[in-house]
Amino acid sequence: MRKLYSWIICLVICIGSNVSLEAQTLINYQQQKQKEIAERQRVEKQRYESACEKGTLEAFQEYIKLYPNGKYAVDVRNRIEDYNLWSTAVKTNTIEAYNHYIATSKSKSFKNDANEAITELRSIEEWKSIKASKSITEIELFIKTYPKSSCITNAQKRIHELKGENFYLSNDLLNAYQEFNKAGGKYALGKDNQSKFDECQEYWEYKNLTSYSSEEKLLAFLGKYPSGRYSDEVSNKVAISKAKSFTMYSGNYSLNEALGFAKDETTRSIVKRHYEAKQKEYSQYKKAQRRIKRQRNGGIINFGIEFMDLAFNPSMYSDMDNDVDYVMYYNVGLGIRLGNYKSPVQFEIGAKPGLVVYTLWYGSEDETKTSFHLPLYARLKIGLWGGTSSKWYVDGIGYYNAVKKSFLESDYSVSAGLGVSWRHWDWRIIYYKQDIGAQHTYQNYNFLGTSFSYYF
Repeated sequence: MRKLYSWIICLVICIGSNVSLEAQTLINYQQQKQKEIAERQRVEKQRYESACEKGTLEAFQEYIKLYPNGKYAVDVRNRIEDYNLWSTAVKTNTIEAYNHYIATSKSKSFKNDANEAITELRSIEEWKSIKASKSITEIELFIKTYPKSSCITNAQKRIHELKGENFYLSNDLLNAYQEFNKAGGKYALGKDNQSKFDECQEYWEYKNLTSYSSEEKLLAFLGKYPSGRYSDEVSNKVAISKAKSFTMYSGNYSLNEALGFAKDETTRSIVKRHYEAKQKEYSQYKKAQRRIKRQRNGGIINFGIEFMDLAFNPSMYSDMDNDVDYVMYYNVGLGIRLGNYKSPVQFEIGAKPGLVVYTLWYGSEDETKTSFHLPLYARLKIGLWGGTSSKWYVDGIGYYNAVKKSFLESDYSVSAGLGVSWRHWDWRIIYYKQDIGAQHTYQNYNFLGTSFSYYF
């Protein structure tokens, strides 16, 4: 009996264990299916939201293709229908078409877009009716009423154009020019205002010219407005600019060129004054250069010392029948010279104290004697040619023999010579001297000589 009970208990336990195992398996399966369903729903929702975010017909059609009976299929089909309805309205692009869309659309996905399109079309129609208006207030009201209109830019430009007109009429050309430019420039204006723009632009460019404007900028203005309202005034500025650029080397060509731009007598006088000032400057410059050159060459007045003036009479020396056998002299001198060695003509006066050496013949005997003499002279030199540091010359000297031996020298003598001079030194290489007005038998001496001097 006990064994029977034991078998019965074991059987019950086994049956209970199997039932419990099968129940757990069913629970696990159910949980797995719920997870799969939840994942599919999550993916479907994600694709639906993605399609709504894209908002394109292709995206909605792709959703219906994947989920023809999906949770959002009805909404998506309504959206597809709404999209087609909206596309028709956009293609038609009339107020009536957009109103029809709003009235018939189920989802009204594009209601805001439709209202904005209606407002835009109304603003375009109103702009067409007022764009030629002369009332700034009216156009400002339009901008306030339709702040998002595509016509706002044109409306703002029209306001600038009208303000430009008002400034022009009040002769405020600078502000008028600025407003016209804000309106888009010349070719954005009405035909009546394009000529006004040209006047304003000319005035603006004219006002930008100052007393410091370059000559190129002035000439560019004249090239652009050769017959403009301000061309004469600017031409005068060019004349004065050219006059200010005169240098002391400017000649008649530069003067006439500047005068060619002068449009009135006042400007011509200014140009001439500039030219005369530069000519005076050039004259002073040349004078200064001559002064420098003269100083470099020794100045105008030079004091000279003659170290040697040696001459002899060879013809008397060979004349054995004369009581005077031969004559020679050696002088030194002091002189004042007007002009320097580079001067084409120089003049000098001075004195040449010295000794005359002569020999008297008494039959068969000779007696050599010396005598003091003092010639006073005036000398004229004429330059011939030379290099940078020397000058060849010819000269002539007239003598007055203040102290002399009356039987040897007459009162007056002349000489001519050839020499070379430097900054300080002067070498009269050779000269010929002849007494004149001789009153004694012996006073017919002809001398050949040379001299050497130094000038301070």
